[in-house]
Amino acid sequence: MQALSDKKLIVKNLFLSDIPEEFIAMQLDLDIPTVVSILKEMNAYRAESITA
Repeated sequence: MQALSDKKLIVKNLFLSDIPEEFIAMQLDLDIPTVVSILKEMNAYRAESITA
């Protein structure tokens, strides 16, 4: 399962390089909820609160 581990690390590194989730998903052929899930699992996802 090294490939899956590598893909998760790539997702995290791209996100920490300020690449939006949508672009990460497109580049790695994943859907956006999967990218968000990986980021949450790796404690890298900081959901911004939406204020009205």
